Amino acid sequence: MSPMFANLVLAGLVVGFMIGLTGVGSGALMAPVLLLLGIPPATVVGSDLLFGLLTKIVGVGSHIRHRTISSRWVWTMAIGSVPGVLLGTRILAHFAGAPATIKTWIGFVLVLTPILALIMEFARRRDAAWVERLRQPSAKTIVLIGFVIGITVGATSVGSGSLVDMALVLFSPLSGGLLIGTGIAHAVLITGTGAAAHLSLGNVDVALVGQLLIGSAPGVLAGGWLARRSKPGAVRWGATTLVLLSGLTLLSRA
Repeated sequence: MSPMFANLVLAGLVVGFMIGLTGVGSGALMAPVLLLLGIPPATVVGSDLLFGLLTKIVGVGSHIRHRTISSRWVWTMAIGSVPGVLLGTRILAHFAGAPATIKTWIGFVLVLTPILALIMEFARRRDAAWVERLRQPSAKTIVLIGFVIGITVGATSVGSGSLVDMALVLFSPLSGGLLIGTGIAHAVLITGTGAAAHLSLGNVDVALVGQLLIGSAPGVLAGGWLARRSKPGAVRWGATTLVLLSGLTLLSRA
């Protein structure tokens, strides 16, 4: 067994555990781990999108059966996010020869995401009136939100879960299982589109993804078991802090 094989299986186990425990998307956790293991940034983005697709597609079936998916929100966001992912992929391809730049992008998004989460949580607790006003967006606004998120996902692999969930919390009237199911269904669309686009550019290492999945499958199960016995608030903010630290570490090394 090579050291890299063992490292990738372990990375899959740890990230899978955190996904099961916190629900934090694979991009926010897996991308920085792969970069720290020395995987080329373009390969990290493409492979991470395929890994995210395969981990999310398992969960979407349950939400389809229980009808906890808002088709209106999924498809309206997808009108913007699908072309956004394709544009983000082309942007990354343009900078494929500048790995430090790609690392900086990923680090920036990883830092920005938890900061936005903190701002939203603060506003929610203060019952800010502007938060309620945002929950009646026009279709054009939803498409624009999807487009911005799509570009981010295509260029960095980060945000198909975390940014979409924040957008749904902030702009939609959805809650509970309907919010989670809608986010996962939309994530399948954009990670699938992104993975296919990156595969066509040679940015996906299928063997690497397979090694990650060997570890992530038991990791997700173990994390889910512990999540049912933990305080959700503490776990969520612990994961948010971890994402922030990961982003700061990448920025310091870019």
